[in-house]
Amino acid sequence: MAKNKMKKTNTIHFGIQRKIVANMTTESWANVPHVTYNYEPDVTELMIEYKRLNEDCPPEKKVTLNTLMLKIIVEGLKADPIMNSHIEFDRKLVRGEIHTFENIDISMPMVLPNGEMMTINLHNFENKNLDEMVAYIADVNRRVANTNLDEVMFDVSLDNTLTALKQGKIKQTLYRLIGSKTGKHKVKTLSGKEKSNYYKIPEKDRLTKHDIEQGTITVSNIGSVYRAQRGETCLLEIVPPQVCAIAVGAVQDKPVVVANEAGEKEIAIRQVMPLCIAFDHRALDFGEIVPFIKRLDEIFAAPEIIHTWRSTGISEEHMAEIKVEREQREAKYEQSKEREKARKEAEKAAEKARKDAEKARKDAERAERDAAEKAEKARKDAEKAERDAAEKAKKAEEKVKKEAEKARKDAEKAERDAAEKAEKARREAEKAKIDAIAKAEKAKRDAEEKARKESEKARKEAEKAKAKAAEAKAKAEKARKAAEEIKTDKAEKEAEEAEKAAEEAEKEAEKDEAIAEQTEKAAESKEN
Repeated sequence: MAKNKMKKTNTIHFGIQRKIVANMTTESWANVPHVTYNYEPDVTELMIEYKRLNEDCPPEKKVTLNTLMLKIIVEGLKADPIMNSHIEFDRKLVRGEIHTFENIDISMPMVLPNGEMMTINLHNFENKNLDEMVAYIADVNRRVANTNLDEVMFDVSLDNTLTALKQGKIKQTLYRLIGSKTGKHKVKTLSGKEKSNYYKIPEKDRLTKHDIEQGTITVSNIGSVYRAQRGETCLLEIVPPQVCAIAVGAVQDKPVVVANEAGEKEIAIRQVMPLCIAFDHRALDFGEIVPFIKRLDEIFAAPEIIHTWRSTGISEEHMAEIKVEREQREAKYEQSKEREKARKEAEKAAEKARKDAEKARKDAERAERDAAEKAEKARKDAEKAERDAAEKAKKAEEKVKKEAEKARKDAEKAERDAAEKAEKARREAEKAKIDAIAKAEKAKRDAEEKARKESEKARKEAEKAKAKAAEAKAKAEKARKAAEEIKTDKAEKEAEEAEKAAEEAEKEAEKDEAIAEQTEKAAESKEN
C-alpha cells in the first residue's frame, strides 16, 4: 500500500519509560550473543505445598506464587553463582572480564497501577526468607504509590547519560540530550513548586533511582500478566552488563512422561511451569547453567522444603508429617492412575469389542453382498454358458454338415481319381505288356543272333584249333621221322618237344570244342 493512502488513527510519542526500554533492548540485541534454553519442570507437587504454605495466614502474610518463584530462583543462583554476574568486554582489544556478585539483586519488571511496566531492583535477596521477601515487595508497592515514575526514570536516564559522558561517549551523550530535551519528543519532568513538593517526600516513602538501577540478574514473570496463557517464552533480551535473564511462564496442564510403581513409562496430565533461561554466550556455556537447573529439579522433586523458608521455620515433626502426606498422596495418585489405567483398558476393550462387532457386522454384510453378487454372477455365467453351448452346438452342426459335404465331395473326387488311375494303370499295364513282348522278341532275336555268332565263332576257332593240332601232329610226325633218320640227341629232343606241342594243341582244340558246345547249349537254353 502506498504511504499516502495509509490513514493514521493515532500517533503516540515515546515517553521516558518507552525510551529507556527501547534503548536498553536495542543495545542488548546489538551487542549480546543470546542463547536460550526452555526448561519445563513438573510443579504439580510444588503447587500442593504452595497451597499448604498459605493456610491459616493473614492476607498480608500470604506468599504469592511470584514471590515463591523468586525464592526458588535465588536458591538456584546460590548453587550456580556464575549466572549472577556482569560482563565487561572490549571488542576492539578482545578483552573481557566476568564479575560475580555475592549479593543477588533481581531486576524484576512490574506492572504499575497505570498499566505501564517498570523494572524494579529487588536488593539483597540472597539472604531473605519468604516473609522478608513478601514484606520487601509490599513496601515497594507502597512506595510506588508515592512515586512520580517519569521523574525517577529521568533521574536514572540522566545518571546513565553522565556515566556515558565520563566514559568518553560524547556523541552518544549529545544525541540523548537532544532527543530528551528538544521538540515534540521532549521528556516532561516536574518543575517549580510541584517538583519541590515531590522531593519533600522522604526517600524511604518513594522509589529512587537506587530502586530501578541495574540489578545482577533479570527475572520476568510473564505468567502473572496473563495466567490463562497456553504458550511459553522462547526468547528474551539480556540487559547488559548482566549475563542472564529468566522468564517465568504461567502454570499449565500438560501431558508429561512419568514412571509408575513398576518402572514403566506412561503419559499423565501434570502441572508444568515453563521457564526460559537466556544467557550471554560470551560469558557462559550451557554447562554453566546446569547446576542451576539441577537445584531447581531437587526443589520441585521435594517441595516440602519451601516450608523451611518462612521466618517461623518448621518443626521436624511437622516436616515429617508433610513428607508422609506427600508420599501418601503420591501412592494415592499411583492407585488412581492404576484405576484410571484399568478403566481406560476396560473402555479400550469395550471399544475394541464394539469395533470387532461392527467389523463382524460389516464383514457379514459384505459376505452377503459378495454371495449375492457371486450368485448373480453365476446365474449370468450359466446363461452365458448356455448361450455359448447353443451357439457352439449350432456351429458344430454346421461344421459337421460342411465337413460331411466336403467328405462326400472328397470321396467322389477320390473315386473319380481312383477310376482314372486304374484306367491309366490298365493302359500302362497293356503298354508294358506289349513293350515286354516286343522286348522279349527282340531279346530272343538278339540272343539267337549272338548265340549263332558265338557258335559260329567257336566252331571256326575249333576248326582252326583242329587245323593247328593236325599241323602240329604233322610237324611232330615229320620231326619223328627226321629224328629216326638223323638219330641224334638234338633231333630226338626236338621230336619230343614237337610231340608235346602237338599234344597241347590237341588239348586246346578239345577245349575250344567244349567251349563251342557250351555256347551252343547256352544259346539253345536262351531260345527256350
